[in-house]
Amino acid sequence: MRIYVDSMRKLYATALLQNGEIYDIAFGLTDGFRRITGHSVGSDTRIIRILRYVVAPTFSQMKFGQLFGFDTMEKFERARIVSSQALEKHATLFEQISVFVNENLDRDRFVWLSSPMKRGLRALAEDFARKWTCSLVSDQGAQTAYRNWRKQQQEAAIERHLIHHGYIRSAFVGTVRTVTDVPIGEYTRETKVRGISTQKADFVVRRRRDGKLLLIEAKAVGVALDAFKRVKECCDKAHSWYSSPELGAPLTVAVLGGFFAETNIHALRDSGVEVAWEFDLSTLDALV
Repeated sequence: MRIYVDSMRKLYATALLQNGEIYDIAFGLTDGFRRITGHSVGSDTRIIRILRYVVAPTFSQMKFGQLFGFDTMEKFERARIVSSQALEKHATLFEQISVFVNENLDRDRFVWLSSPMKRGLRALAEDFARKWTCSLVSDQGAQTAYRNWRKQQQEAAIERHLIHHGYIRSAFVGTVRTVTDVPIGEYTRETKVRGISTQKADFVVRRRRDGKLLLIEAKAVGVALDAFKRVKECCDKAHSWYSSPELGAPLTVAVLGGFFAETNIHALRDSGVEVAWEFDLSTLDALV
């Protein structure tokens, strides 16, 4: 728990700095949120991240994107769009976003928009609204960053362990459809595997001992609800993959880190999923 809290605090502090910078850009482009226009959105699409949080209620990237016919707003928020063709293509979207934000702006937070204020009070109100908004954005961002950071740590440790045991990264690209797609003694990362359905495995390893596929799922969670979701996801994948004759009865293993209950472990094993632990990767030795 201490590792989680310390890591989250650092990620949150970084997110505050990043979002504060984007907030200031949004504030300048919209004249303190007085004039939110399609042009201001298109001038720097990264401010969509802030605009999702100046409304009440706030919206995730996916939910906000779905309001306008997109799966997510991620590609617009990741970097500025500088292509004139792309800006022209999405001009209607930017206008729609501006209309929506203007209609749903949280005016209780941005009090200077509703009534005149003395200079000193307005500066205080603007500072308070900035901190409030950036805190909202950064809290969610830090949680997402933590999940990604933990997953990267976990996968890096697994890869080092595979290399230590003499496995090399495969040049294979594409979807694994048969047991022979990946050469014996090699592994791939983040690869789609076709079973009953096609789903991604964190690692696909072709074992030296018997030529079978070892499909590794890295699962690190911070709360019990997430553990239930990740376990169900892993069990579903294992069933899909094992049901495909072309994959030659592959072995699925979940490398776990974080808060997993005994019931979670039983659920995995009942579904034929082997369990290894991130804190002791020697538990993988008998499988690779």
